[in-house]
Amino acid sequence: MFLRRCAFITCWLVLALYLLRHPTGAAHSLTAIFGGLASLADALAAFCKAL
Repeated sequence: MFLRRCAFITCWLVLALYLLRHPTGAAHSLTAIFGGLASLADALAAFCKAL
């Protein structure tokens, strides 16, 4: 449990530092991630509709 909490805090710390040090890169990364998730959702919707 302790290691999981440490990993969780470390993950958020790394993300916060990345956002503070490279804001434009973080914005492009988020755009790419959400675009990929939207494409995945569209593909899943098309698959479910086909069934």
